[in-house]
Amino acid sequence: MTPTRDANANAIVNVVDPPRPRALLLLFLTLCACGSTSSTTATPGKPAARPAVKPTAVREFESAHRALRLGGPEARATARARFAHAVELDASLWEAWHDLGVLAHGDGDDDAALAAFDKAIAANPRHLPTRLARAEAHRRAGHRSEARADYEAVLRDLADDDPLRKDAAARLASLLRDSGQHDAAVNVLRETLRVAGASARIYTELGRVYLAQGRLELAALVLARALEIDDKDPGIYNARALLALRQGRAQDAFDDFDHATRLDPAYLDARFNKAAVLLDAGDHMRAKQELGAVLERSPDDLAARVALGVAQRGLKDFEAARATWQRVVDSAPAKHPARVDALFNLTILKADFLNDPAGAKAELERYMQEAPTSHPKRQAADEKRKELML
Repeated sequence: MTPTRDANANAIVNVVDPPRPRALLLLFLTLCACGSTSSTTATPGKPAARPAVKPTAVREFESAHRALRLGGPEARATARARFAHAVELDASLWEAWHDLGVLAHGDGDDDAALAAFDKAIAANPRHLPTRLARAEAHRRAGHRSEARADYEAVLRDLADDDPLRKDAAARLASLLRDSGQHDAAVNVLRETLRVAGASARIYTELGRVYLAQGRLELAALVLARALEIDDKDPGIYNARALLALRQGRAQDAFDDFDHATRLDPAYLDARFNKAAVLLDAGDHMRAKQELGAVLERSPDDLAARVALGVAQRGLKDFEAARATWQRVVDSAPAKHPARVDALFNLTILKADFLNDPAGAKAELERYMQEAPTSHPKRQAADEKRKELML
């Protein structure tokens, strides 16, 4: 089954501006590995008391930001090198550690991201967006207990009326839902409603939890409540579509997916999810069309490109599928989730469709080297390895 996208799992991973005398401002550059386009606004906590930062380190930090603003194919690598030099000059510059974590997370290197976020938090434990970013990195790396601990620490430190509270609670509940801890997720969401008030985001996540529990009537009720609060939130229609699919109302699901994309053309989760459903239904042509629309708006959406290869393979256009997945492998950083997915799909394509066992072995070896043990295809890869070695 092709996975659907969960907007509550998008990372709060943002780059911070250079240090100011009395405050820090956040420059929000959404750098999501899952491909979703939704973003989150947050207010940073007050920085801890600190000695003056070395001017040479600040200059490197500002130079890194200039590289990001100018853009270009080498911008991220240049910025990452300059942030690294900044912390070599002054390890107390937590903003640079944070930004190193951002760039590593965006490149799919969760180990490097976690190491950088650890350094940032050690230097400034009160900056809650960094802790949330570390939670997201832990989550993607499969460290669910560590992610939960970070989410819960953030919630303990937030005031009831802090704008981060509802977002952090929704993310924690989403993690608990993914872990099958549905009652715990419901408790988090209900407590948030009690202390922070009604929220379309919280009701939407509550609907997703009820959906996961099979409590479809309750899911419908809370999603209706979410729409009463904000009928322009595409995430609600995305959730309603998933509910409709569970109820066997495919046309209603597609209508809600379409409505979500009309409300926000930049909200691509719904279109991606519609394509995922079409792939599972074997409608590869329509899935290809939907994924083409995603990639037209977001050419760097690697997850959509991997799914496009699945559609092309289903249409028996094996060469197109191979080229699509190879493009992901060539363009994605090492360890990026989409690169790992593409390597696995290339293995299957060459082994089962192109009669190329040598090529399949080469792709599989690369997959085994790069895929984390938590990758969902790891067991299938182990079985394919035994088969190819026969």
